[in-house]
Amino acid sequence: MNYKYQIAYNIIGTILFSLIQLILPVAAQNQKSKDIGKIEMKNSGEKCQFTGHFSSIESIDISPDGKSFITASGDNHIKLWDISTGKLIHTFKDTGNNALISSDGQNIISASNDTIKLWDISTGKLIRSLTGHSDRITSLDISKDGKTLISGSWDKNIQLWDISTGKLIRRLRGHSESVNAAIITPDGNTVISGSFDKTIKFWDIKAAREIRTIKGDFDGVTQLVISRDGKTLFSGSYDSNIKVWDTETGKEIRTLKGHFGNIESLTISSDGSTLVSTAWDNTIKLWDVNTGKLLRTFGEPRKKSESSKSFPKNFPSGIFSIIYSRSQNNKIAISPDGNTLVTGGNGIQIWDVKTGKEIHKIQGHYDGFGFVSISPDNRTLISINSDETINIWDKSTAIKIRSIKDKWVNSIAISPDGNTLVSGSWDDKPVKIWDIKTGKLIQTFEDIGVNVVAITPNGNTLITSHGEEVKLRDIRTGKLLHKLNNSFSVSSIVVSQDGKYLLTNNSGDEVILWDIQTGKSIRTLQETNIDEYYTDDLQNIISVTSIAISPDSRTIAIGYSDDKIVLQDTDTGKIIHTLNSQVGAVFNLAMSSDGNTLVSSGYNNNIQIWDIQTGKLIHTLEAHLYTISSLAISPDGKTLVSSSGDNTMKMWDINNGNLLDTFCEL
Repeated sequence: MNYKYQIAYNIIGTILFSLIQLILPVAAQNQKSKDIGKIEMKNSGEKCQFTGHFSSIESIDISPDGKSFITASGDNHIKLWDISTGKLIHTFKDTGNNALISSDGQNIISASNDTIKLWDISTGKLIRSLTGHSDRITSLDISKDGKTLISGSWDKNIQLWDISTGKLIRRLRGHSESVNAAIITPDGNTVISGSFDKTIKFWDIKAAREIRTIKGDFDGVTQLVISRDGKTLFSGSYDSNIKVWDTETGKEIRTLKGHFGNIESLTISSDGSTLVSTAWDNTIKLWDVNTGKLLRTFGEPRKKSESSKSFPKNFPSGIFSIIYSRSQNNKIAISPDGNTLVTGGNGIQIWDVKTGKEIHKIQGHYDGFGFVSISPDNRTLISINSDETINIWDKSTAIKIRSIKDKWVNSIAISPDGNTLVSGSWDDKPVKIWDIKTGKLIQTFEDIGVNVVAITPNGNTLITSHGEEVKLRDIRTGKLLHKLNNSFSVSSIVVSQDGKYLLTNNSGDEVILWDIQTGKSIRTLQETNIDEYYTDDLQNIISVTSIAISPDSRTIAIGYSDDKIVLQDTDTGKIIHTLNSQVGAVFNLAMSSDGNTLVSSGYNNNIQIWDIQTGKLIHTLEAHLYTISSLAISPDGKTLVSSSGDNTMKMWDINNGNLLDTFCEL
């Protein structure tokens, strides 16, 4: 999996909260900063305390006694629930997006990116970590005797682990693409794996060699499950079909048709008689394992037309397929007695198998904050929310003043006088100017579709980006002043406080400084090395993930995918400080108006506050429960506001790191 693609996907994910709930290579890293001044997040009142997940469910497992179940989500948390009441028992934070309960019911085994972790289910304490994969882990399975763990990964490998010791037993190599599913046969002798390379492979565990490869008529294998007697294999793929295989001969027995869209989950009842499947179509289907007969369908089906109708005309190329395949994760587990189903997508449902009726429904919380800005008078906050609204908040009371309904907005900018708001979107009329006091639309500009908008400090020039182009317009007349052409698609733009310079970052990792008055490039502060994208070691590419510029334009900050923040002299390009953030990729940067303070956030959902002059870390704020999408510092430099996909926006005292207030969508 192209690491550059993963970084781009996470940046896009901060904009598309209503559709991409995984995106970030989804799971937040479980790194804990070892710095001074760590601040614990305060309880902000009952109004913003949520029990459900903030992202789609990626795995479900039911305890051996059938009394409880766990859900793992793209929000990097695992939750333990009572199956009879649907009540939350415990939340395991920063644990991973894929999880199983051990055969004895004592432990949870989770996968977070490339690491497997073993947790004590009663105390929530980490027992041990298993490392050995080099990319995201996609699949976990446990042998029938409970001794061996099997993991599949984007690194194309399958690994077998001794659960009691955490030691790697052996590694199976042979797939040419990512391994999406890896299971062990009931007798414990064979591993079966499915991959994007359109093959199913059988492996002899003791000999650590490939026994058989099935090259079926399917579009990449996404799911595998084996019958209780080990004689029949079921596979799911993106082509909507479930194929049934004879494990002894490798021959196809039949194809089960009825779903549409990706087959997202397959499981078999404890008595071995029933196959249960879910797919992108949002339905649950029960099949007779022996005959392949469809026994029952329940759930509210999704219409095929929903996908095409819900995307704008100006949607960025290449992103549709990502969202289509990841916008819904329908996972499923069946209780040991076969009477109860638990399904998870953008919420959790508990079903009675015999009647097909929903017993309990646990809502997720997906009204994430995608972007936040502070008004010049320091009285108002303006946020982009995933419910297709731009929300205007009173900063002192945390009360919403008004909402502006608009689709596909991904960037906002406030005029220097604080009276108007500019929004950029992928809608038919992508650039819009609004009256902040009334919420009324004042003016629109035609364009192809806009990713980022900005306004110069004098309020005269509107700056927008689409693809490789950055356009500078007269904000009153809409007249095009300059068109800045980049070599790659522009991902972010920053305007200096004096209005002289524009800083751009593009997907080719170039950071370029432009003269706003002339529209000419002054210098390139970070150059692309396009040759690195043609190497085999794509996952180790170090990419630019965020940029900022000081008020006096003398210093720029560049955040990278390898935890680093580099402060450079704008005129010479000389490195002033290199900061080790220890948060994974640094996705957000903001500088205070006096140029003394830098604020950053990254993969692990924490916020870090730095002294720019010394390069020292002042505070780490253990902030949000999900990806931080945006940071903003008040004009007076005293207040920090952070927005997140955890359905909250938080306000902090930037000097002492104290949490002042929490805003949320109820």
